[in-house]
Amino acid sequence: MSRKLLFNSLSGTTLYAANVIVAFVMSPVYINALGNRDYGIWELVMSVIGYMGLLDLGIGPALMRFVSVADGKQDRGDLQQTMSTAFVFFIAVGAVAVLLFFILGYTPGLIVGEETKDIANLGTVFVLLGVNAGMLFPLQVFSATLMGVQRHYFINSVRLVVLIINASLNYYLLLRFPGHGLIILAMLTPFFTAIQFVLLVGAVYFDKKIPQISLSAVTRIKAKELVSFGAKSATMLIASRLQNQSAPLIIGHVLGLGHIVYFVMPNRLIVYAKGVSDAIGFPLASYFGAAVGREDQGELLGSWLSTTMALQIVSLAMPIGIFFCGESFLGLWLGQEYAVAGRMVLYVLATGLVADSLATNAFRMLTARGRHGSCALVWLCFSAISIPVGIVGAHLWGAAGVAVGITLTTVLANLITVRMVCIVMNIPLRTYFQKTTGRVLFPLVLLTITLWLLRCMYPVQGYPDLLLHIVVGGLIYLSSVWCFTLGADVRERLRRGLLAVSSG
Repeated sequence: MSRKLLFNSLSGTTLYAANVIVAFVMSPVYINALGNRDYGIWELVMSVIGYMGLLDLGIGPALMRFVSVADGKQDRGDLQQTMSTAFVFFIAVGAVAVLLFFILGYTPGLIVGEETKDIANLGTVFVLLGVNAGMLFPLQVFSATLMGVQRHYFINSVRLVVLIINASLNYYLLLRFPGHGLIILAMLTPFFTAIQFVLLVGAVYFDKKIPQISLSAVTRIKAKELVSFGAKSATMLIASRLQNQSAPLIIGHVLGLGHIVYFVMPNRLIVYAKGVSDAIGFPLASYFGAAVGREDQGELLGSWLSTTMALQIVSLAMPIGIFFCGESFLGLWLGQEYAVAGRMVLYVLATGLVADSLATNAFRMLTARGRHGSCALVWLCFSAISIPVGIVGAHLWGAAGVAVGITLTTVLANLITVRMVCIVMNIPLRTYFQKTTGRVLFPLVLLTITLWLLRCMYPVQGYPDLLLHIVVGGLIYLSSVWCFTLGADVRERLRRGLLAVSSG
């Protein structure tokens, strides 16, 4: 496995850790500054932005794959055509997004509902976020290009700096100007997107290995290829938006804007837990794409199984930690009101996180092989079903009922995804689980027993107690992984790597 891949994963993990720390500090600030109602509005607006992402027709997710394959083949002409054609497309899509947000700015009641008249500056919020959307679409070309040539580390460094400055400025302005939280967030969002735009464009322009965007390189053939491949990604994108962005809309209209926070904050723990393995594994998409371009099937299968097992070491431990520590954390972080109201939401969503972990690397490989179309349709069908199930659940069980709708689709769709990727990679399902999940099973059982004993013998009263549970459980888990999961060759390579880092 290349040093560049490891470096990209490390930088992504660092950015992810920074996001978690910022969220830990800023989420109580946002809720206190905005209140439950306005915070719910902000989440609704974010859901609208998520739905606007469907305008890219799946070309955004497909773009990195095309770039990585062209880079693997060292075909500069194909790379230039891909970048140029995608850029023209995203400029047009960005203009459409700006127009749609401007329309919402004049009619915000379409999204927020009857409470619109009591909310100041809501139209301006939509207009400012429309400007932001207009930049986000063409920005995808430059970020996907840098990722496709495996320069994730640069993007992650830029985002890390922007994240810290943005959070610091938000913190100061929200405390300095109480009652203006929505407009402050809306103003800063496009400002920092513009900064990222300038930096990423500059990185692409000054990299001599990357060809420049040119209108003369825009071709109808490349557009058809992008749209054809992107249609598969678009199906998965629609499924993801239906599943993840619909919850605030359902809760806001069925239960009221003030109830959205009781779903969003427990779900945030799930998202951040899943994000650990996503951050580590994100560079694998371009890595697998380059291997496909080299037509190295042996490398592809071996690296897929080994990286899947490595990701599951992290991802499968997360739902166990959330089950035993999540409610206590919510109580300490936001207050007992949010811990009690979000308890069942947290437990239900943690079940879905287990299913996500079993298929943590599956769709990434299907995309690299260009075989993700059928899988995306499966996700779309289940995600569509989750909406009526979530609406019924909201009426019966409140926010937890919405979580039930999401979790049902997650469990079923992930199991089918694993089956599909095993067929594509031509290995039995039993072999997949033996070489991945089966090797982590004993350490997971040991982690469960450890956290259960700690909760019984030493209940959490504050952050030090919670940290003690996590550290003790984590040390026992990692020790058992080292002894029972990792092979002797892997342990030796890790020893050499640690020695090289310490001596360097």
